[in-house]
Amino acid sequence: MRMMWVLVFGASAAALFPSKEKDESYHVMLGDAVSWVIDHHLSECSFTILFAEEDFSRNVAKQIIRSMVDRKIPYQVASAGREGVEGNVRWRVFSCNVYVIIAKNLRDLSRILDEDDEAWDWTGRFLFISLNTKKDLEVFVTWYKLQKTLDVIFFTQGHNKQELSLATHLLYREKKLEFLVLWRNNTTSLQVDIFPEKVRNLKGRALRVFTFNHAPSVFSDVDSKGFLHNVSGIDIEVVKAMGQALNFNPVFEHPGPARWGIILPNGTHTGMVGRISRDEAEIGVGNVFVTEVRAKYITFTIPYDYERACFITPAPRELPKSKAILSPFSLNVWILLTVTVVALSLFVPLFAMGLVQRDRNNRIDVSSAFLAILSKFCNQTVSMPETPAFQVLFAFITICGFVSTVYYSTNLTAFMLVRAVESPYTSVEQIVKAGFQVGGFSDFWKAIFEQSANENVKKLGERFFSFFPDISPYLKRVVSREVVLLENTQHLEYLLKTFYTNRAGKSPLRLMLEECINPFGIGALLRRHSPLKQPLDMDPRRCAIMFGRESVCTCHSLSAVFALPHLRKQLPLHHYASSAILHMREGGLVDKFFDMVLQVDHKYAHEEFELGFDPNAESLEQQIQPLTFQHLQGAFILLGIGVLIALTALATELLYSVAKLKKLGC
Repeated sequence: MRMMWVLVFGASAAALFPSKEKDESYHVMLGDAVSWVIDHHLSECSFTILFAEEDFSRNVAKQIIRSMVDRKIPYQVASAGREGVEGNVRWRVFSCNVYVIIAKNLRDLSRILDEDDEAWDWTGRFLFISLNTKKDLEVFVTWYKLQKTLDVIFFTQGHNKQELSLATHLLYREKKLEFLVLWRNNTTSLQVDIFPEKVRNLKGRALRVFTFNHAPSVFSDVDSKGFLHNVSGIDIEVVKAMGQALNFNPVFEHPGPARWGIILPNGTHTGMVGRISRDEAEIGVGNVFVTEVRAKYITFTIPYDYERACFITPAPRELPKSKAILSPFSLNVWILLTVTVVALSLFVPLFAMGLVQRDRNNRIDVSSAFLAILSKFCNQTVSMPETPAFQVLFAFITICGFVSTVYYSTNLTAFMLVRAVESPYTSVEQIVKAGFQVGGFSDFWKAIFEQSANENVKKLGERFFSFFPDISPYLKRVVSREVVLLENTQHLEYLLKTFYTNRAGKSPLRLMLEECINPFGIGALLRRHSPLKQPLDMDPRRCAIMFGRESVCTCHSLSAVFALPHLRKQLPLHHYASSAILHMREGGLVDKFFDMVLQVDHKYAHEEFELGFDPNAESLEQQIQPLTFQHLQGAFILLGIGVLIALTALATELLYSVAKLKKLGC
C-alpha cells in the first residue's frame, strides 16, 4: 500500500507511478475527461484517489495526478490490492470531498469499499473509472452504499476506444443507470449537469411506511396481511404532504406487535425502530420520542413538537353536604379561631381583675367570659362593660368577631349553593401518598423512574405496570380510583376530550398538568445520509395547493411541508428534514392537524358511543376555594391592636390610681 499527501505541488506523477507500458491514448482521454469535470464542477474540492494494483488503474491514476499537480489541488493517494487497503485513508478533508476510485473491474474493490460504514463519506462525490460494461454497472449500483449516496459518476468506454461514456445512477427508480454525456475528441458538445437532482420528483414511486394506531397520531384499519387502510391522524397528514411534495405514494404497513420496539440483551432493536434501521422500510411514523438510546440506531431530526409526559388521574369528587359547614374556612383558620376564643376566655377574667373600678357587668369567671367571647364571634349581642379599658377591649373583639362571621356566612352560602369538590391531585407526591399504581404503554417509563434523583418519582417505578395497545379498561380503572396512567399530554388530552368529556364539559378524569415528567421532543427518525437530503426549492403557492386551502405556512422550500416521521438511518434527509420541521413548527401545522383530528373524532365519539354522562351537568372543575389566613389576617391584626390598646388603657388607669393615692397620702 502506498499513501501520501501532496501539498508541495512540484512532485512528478511519473516518479510516483513508474510506467510499465507506454501511455495509451485511452488513459490520456480518461485523464482529460476527469480534468474537464474538475474544471467545470469540482474546482473547489479536495481529492482522494484510490486505485487497484494493476496496470490500467496505475496509468489512469498517473494521468489524474498530473492534472492535480498542474492545478495545485490537494489530494491523497492510496493503492489497494485484493487484501485491502493498509493504513488509514483520510476520507474527509474539506466541505467538498471528491473520491476517484479506479479499477479495471470495480467488483475487485467492492469488498474493500464495503468494510466500514463510518469511513464512507455519505455526502461526498464519487467518480468511478473502470472498464466495466453497462450490465456490470447496473449490478454494481445496487450496492447499498451507492443507493444512499447522491453524487456518483461512472466513466466507462463508449462505442469505441475514442469515446467515453459518463453515466450516473438513479435512486428510487426501476431504471438503475442513466446516460449523461458522451466524451469524444477530448471534449463534449453538451452542457449538462453531471450531478443532476435525483429526488425532486420520485414519479409516483411507492414507498413503504411503517406505522400503527396511536391516537391522535395515527388511525387505521389493518388487514390480514398487515397493510393499513382508511388511515388518518397527525402523522398521516404529514406523510401525505411529503408524498404530494416529492411525488411518491406512501404504502402504510404495520411493523408488528413490538410497535416502537425494545432493545434485546444482544443489542438488537426490535419493532419499528429496529426494522427501519435494517432498511426494511423508508419511513416510519407513530409519536416517536427523541431519546439518546434510539439515536444509536437511527438519526433524529430536530423535534417538530415537544410534549410532556403527564398523568391522567381521577377527577375531584363532590364533597358530602354534611361537611359544608366546615368548608368555608381552611383547617388553619379553624385552629386559629379556636385558640383565639380559648385564649380570650382566659385573658378577659385576668384583665377584669386588674381593673381599679369594677362594675356589675364585669366578667370575672372563665365560663361567663367564654360565652361572651363566643357570642361576639357569632355576631350576637351581649351587655357591654362600663369601664373605659374594658370597653376598648370588647370593641375590638366585636370588630374581629363581626369580620369573621361575615366571611364565614358569605362563603358558607357559596358552599351550600355550588357543588363543592375535594382538592385535585396536583403533584407526584400526592399520587405516591394515595398509593396509586402507575400504568404506561411500555417499560420505557419505568427506566426513567428508576434513573430519577427524585425519591417520589423513584417510588413510581416500584408501582409501575405496562400495557398495550388497549387503554380502555385502564381508563375505567382510573375512573374507579384504582390507578393513574402516564403518557404524552397530546395523547391523553385526545382520549379525555374525545371519549370522557360530555358536551357540558364534565369528566370523571383529570389531566394533571401541574407536575409532569421530563419534556420530550417528538422528532423524525432518519436513516442518515439519504439521497433525499439535499434541500429542494419550492414555490410558496405549492404549499397552499398541497393542503387544499390558503397557505398556512411560510414556504421557501419543500421543507415547509415536512414534519418528518422517522426514516431509514442512512437516508440523507437529516439537513432537509430538520429545515422542513422548523418551517412546519413556525407555521403551526402540527397544532392544526391535532385540532382537525380532535374536532372530527370528538363528534364521532358522541354520536357512536354512550358515555354515561348527563349532558346538562356542570363541570367538576367549578371548585370554591376555602378562605385562608391571608383572607382573615386583617381581622386578627385589629384584634391584636385592640388588646394592646386595652392593656395600655389598663396600665394608664393603674398608674393614675397609684398617683392619686400618693397625692392623698394614703
